[in-house]
Amino acid sequence: MDNRAYQDRRNASLPWGYWLHVDPGRNDLIDEDGNRWESLRHCLWNGRLGMPGSYSELIDSQLEFMLAVLAAHSRELVPIEERVIDLCEKSWTLRAHYESWLEAVGLLTERGAYGLTSEGRAVLLMLASTRSTEYAGLPIGLASLGLTRGLDGGATREDRERVLAEIEACTTDLPFRFVRDTLEGRAAIKLLGARIGSNMPLSRTLWTIELPDTHARDRLFAWIALRVERWQAWGSLANEEGAQALSEHFLQLALADQPSQPDG
Repeated sequence: MDNRAYQDRRNASLPWGYWLHVDPGRNDLIDEDGNRWESLRHCLWNGRLGMPGSYSELIDSQLEFMLAVLAAHSRELVPIEERVIDLCEKSWTLRAHYESWLEAVGLLTERGAYGLTSEGRAVLLMLASTRSTEYAGLPIGLASLGLTRGLDGGATREDRERVLAEIEACTTDLPFRFVRDTLEGRAAIKLLGARIGSNMPLSRTLWTIELPDTHARDRLFAWIALRVERWQAWGSLANEEGAQALSEHFLQLALADQPSQPDG
């Protein structure tokens, strides 16, 4: 067994599993030890992580959750309280256990630090690139404003527009996507769901919020865009439970890490 760090054994800039090759006669993947795998995700789940189960639906559901957790850690911006509410069904025990497991298998940094190991980043890239057609490819590494100081970190209107327009362009093919809009002269954000409906699938507006001006709209859109890996879950929530359910969920997330203020 090679005990060297991942970055000393592999090219850490490439997605995890880049070293596997395809058997053209059987369309499966072969690793360096000659083991055959149905897919990269099977190789990660059953081979690297040693987890049981071979059903693609089971593996995909588990790895979609892993993808969301890794993405939240990769940005170092999503607070722990938000992760508990949005990812772990408000269970602090689930959050602690799952993230401890990811640390133990070498995908998260040591406890107390924040972020991914080199292998964790490689796994994130692989999972974001191998999603099923139900989810569509997930854009990882979207542009950011690179804030420095001041209320908006010194970013100008031109800076914001350049970055937000790039984000919108990268997310046009997602089954659920948020877009900036103007409704009757008021700045707004809409959540669009693509191909919804059994008889004649159509794109539909599932949720809308109006803001007092474009500045407020763009700040909220930037917050939403930083969590692009959650758009599928948020879109499903709005589609199944209604727009109010999504609004209430956003309010919980926005206030999750705010300190309690004493009376007086």
